[in-house]
Amino acid sequence: MDAQTRELLAGSLRGLLAGMPSGASPRAALADLGWADVLAEDPAAATTALFVEHGRALARSRALEDPVLAELAGVLGAAPAGRAWVHPHPALLDPTDGGPAGEATGPDRPGAVAARDDARPGRCRVVGVVTGGLDGVDELVVPLRVGGSVAAAVVPVDAVEATPLDTFDRDLGWSQISMRHLPAESTDLGTLWPATVAAARRALAAEILGGCQAMLELAVEHTRARTQFGRPIASFQAVRHRLAEAHTAITGCADLLDAAWADGSPWSAAVAKQSAGHLHTTVSGHALQVCGAVGLSEEHTLHRYVSRGVVLDALYVPHQVLDAQLGRELLDAAGTPLPRVVTL
Repeated sequence: MDAQTRELLAGSLRGLLAGMPSGASPRAALADLGWADVLAEDPAAATTALFVEHGRALARSRALEDPVLAELAGVLGAAPAGRAWVHPHPALLDPTDGGPAGEATGPDRPGAVAARDDARPGRCRVVGVVTGGLDGVDELVVPLRVGGSVAAAVVPVDAVEATPLDTFDRDLGWSQISMRHLPAESTDLGTLWPATVAAARRALAAEILGGCQAMLELAVEHTRARTQFGRPIASFQAVRHRLAEAHTAITGCADLLDAAWADGSPWSAAVAKQSAGHLHTTVSGHALQVCGAVGLSEEHTLHRYVSRGVVLDALYVPHQVLDAQLGRELLDAAGTPLPRVVTL
């Protein structure tokens, strides 16, 4: 996909996201846009463009479930309009953790990521998140750890209870899912699980990247308009250095995400997600510094990008934890060739 086509696609996605109801799935609107053809032509560029614009628009939708469900289409079938995905508990993503503390209901499902809810006898608690409302949702796909592997269960929406999730971003509208009983049947995902997590992490990296691009633009606009000592603060060397560092970090993260797509491995996707989390810390810090107190005010948009990025980073393991996990994998690989994102 050339640069001109990317720009046209970004403009179309911008308009689509601006007119989409909050918390809804963009599946139908994307279908009207001819998304299947765009995705088939260049999945990396199309997915990255969608989630970059999603991040820039501070959109609230269930868009993140689509790349995940697409990875599972081979075992679960194509996702119908009324299907949503429950993003998993972090324990499901840590190979050293067998699941959160608690006792699974049923001896035939050892190690399932569910625990007894002692406050509600007879009810188990599946700790997962739906990134949007459940209006129009008929069924949910719930990931579970079964023994040493991960499985997915399709459950009707009336079998779950959705509780509003209080996040750092008060406008996000996510829900935590609890279930009365663990599903009786599930499908083992095998090697599809790492690919599923990788798809989610690449999308999240792109969304965080889009938010960081927007933060830098807000900071640049502010420094051009704000004057001190008779000149714009954008002319001050300290301000320019901060903005330049933010721009360089954004460019590097975007290139790393492209490399992760080219490589296609779960390792490179984890590195891209980790890099995006560090990027958010860097860019938000510089943007808040150059914007000053106005960036924290309710009237300004900057604080919304700061809050949104922190919450997005927490999904599929925050960057601080990925630092440790990736470092542990590197040490475990002693004596063997280290994983790499690109071949130099």
